[in-house]
Amino acid sequence: MIHRVFTQTPTPGADLAAFERNAERFFAASLRSLPAPQGANKLLLTSRRGVEGSFTLRQRPRSPEDMELARDAEAAGRAAGMAALAERCQNVWLIEPEPGTPEAATLLLCAIVASAALGPVLPPDAASLYGVRGAMERRERLLG
Repeated sequence: MIHRVFTQTPTPGADLAAFERNAERFFAASLRSLPAPQGANKLLLTSRRGVEGSFTLRQRPRSPEDMELARDAEAAGRAAGMAALAERCQNVWLIEPEPGTPEAATLLLCAIVASAALGPVLPPDAASLYGVRGAMERRERLLG
């Protein structure tokens, strides 16, 4: 159940401070990072709407498979131009929710990461490719 967020950041490693700032400033949420093994980051998310979640975040270079999935998702979801945006991204952040983390929390974290990454989100089902607004719209549908 890993979400991929394409990032235009040219260097490996997440800018956790940017994630934390964007969470507070734009998403009414707080984000804390904890040490995690071997190049991963553990993130704890709490929103003012009561949505909480724990995640593992990893970054790696974009692969040909990522681009193939992005192109397919763009076509499936009629998300014109999003695969071209993914093409400009050299790295991918992998967001893995811990068991029991609600989908609404995962979508919120995807929106936060995408806001700093300046790239699209590819959900595990590859049904579409979307940005910050798409992640937030999906979250709002879940929350009602």
